[in-house]
Amino acid sequence: MNWRRFYPLSGLPGQSQLWAWISYDVANQSFTLLINTLLFSIFFTTIVVQGDQSLANFWWSLTFATSMVLTTLASPLAGAISDERAWKKESLVLTGLICGVLTCALGLVQPGQIWLAMLIYIPANFAFAIGENFLASFMPELSERKHFGKVSGFSWACAYAAALLLLVLTAGAMHLFKLESPDAWRPFFVFAGLWFIAFMIPTIFVLRERARPRPSGRSVWAAGFVRLGETIRHLRGFKDLALLILASLLYGTGMSVVVFFAGIIASDFGFRDVQLVMFVGVITATGVLGTLVPTILQDRLGHKRTVVMLLIVWTLTTLGLAFFAWLRARAPDPSSLPRWPIWLAGNLLGLGLGSLGSANRAFVGFLTPRSRSGEVFGIWGMVFKLAAVLTIPFAIVKDLMGTPQALVVLAFFIAAGLAVTLLIDVDRGVKAANDYDASFSDGAANTLTPCPPHTNLPPDAPHVPHNPHTPHGPPPGQEPR
Repeated sequence: MNWRRFYPLSGLPGQSQLWAWISYDVANQSFTLLINTLLFSIFFTTIVVQGDQSLANFWWSLTFATSMVLTTLASPLAGAISDERAWKKESLVLTGLICGVLTCALGLVQPGQIWLAMLIYIPANFAFAIGENFLASFMPELSERKHFGKVSGFSWACAYAAALLLLVLTAGAMHLFKLESPDAWRPFFVFAGLWFIAFMIPTIFVLRERARPRPSGRSVWAAGFVRLGETIRHLRGFKDLALLILASLLYGTGMSVVVFFAGIIASDFGFRDVQLVMFVGVITATGVLGTLVPTILQDRLGHKRTVVMLLIVWTLTTLGLAFFAWLRARAPDPSSLPRWPIWLAGNLLGLGLGSLGSANRAFVGFLTPRSRSGEVFGIWGMVFKLAAVLTIPFAIVKDLMGTPQALVVLAFFIAAGLAVTLLIDVDRGVKAANDYDASFSDGAANTLTPCPPHTNLPPDAPHVPHNPHTPHGPPPGQEPR
């Protein structure tokens, strides 16, 4: 049997570069899962916050929202500078190392030390979040546009497989070493930091940046601001890319709630300790299945159709979970209610989270001019991270009114993102990106060869006539001479 036909990236050039890039997706999964989603949020709200527990969710929301505000402010400028000086790799490695070291330091936090927890977590999450922008901006250098869905989806699948392994190791350690209590979870924070650093090694030593610096004679900050201003000015003509970024802000809020509050919401439904880890583990397993949607279907089904389908599922699932939470709140004995609706809703949310994140990253890349990938993904990162700030209304409603009402707020954000996504004209958006690359003569160093006009593109990609003035870079996977 020829097993290569089951390998989604088979036949793509630059395999070592692709795997060095994927390795970072695997590395930062320890922070996403153990810190943001599963353990540290509960540790913070139950151990670090002492006294009035009615404000515990607010303190947690305020802590990660502060880091997201900083990321929002820094992302566009950081992306502009990375394009100007060709610093994407250096920036990716530096932010990863900072996050890994600070994650280990979270193990030092003691009960009542809210400010110490904030002083460590905020820069750690800032480094993690802005590093995701640099990672995403590498995608146009690694693959042709027609393969973005496949590359992004497969990388996301590898990250979810790593998350499953992390969950197995965590559950096993909890049971073997009797670390079920949140106060005993500090070794897991150290482990998460070491995992991050260890799996960054291929990225550090193998991944190469194909872009070359474009010296302008300005200081790095002045050059960054000038280049950012140029990008924002030009992006005014990219109506569909702007609509996609707005939609990302709205449904990105729903994704942020699932990431940052999944453990807390699961505990509201009665899951504790090892059961909680098992519940999140099953959701993560469905997340792996979810990544198959963009990996296998997105490039053929179309980016817009894929995202719309996923958002419909997420909206209906969230409303269903809100209804069940309302029934649980009114029941004299909540434990008498069946748990299968929670498992069903949780798995559908996991399925959507695994596919929607990858599908969004590929969709943005599909509508992005290749000569401005750093800046556009910096703006994307700014908006997507700003979505985390919008989780504050969810946290406040949850604290003041309860889980059912908070889940309705969550469904509203997802449905609003769906409505904006329906307004996107993909044909027009791709044409605008190709026309921009064709006219941007000084972007040759940072562009890839456009897709040939008669390749097998997805249904929502138009055939764009070849422009003889389009700047050409070396084939994907090869360094420029």
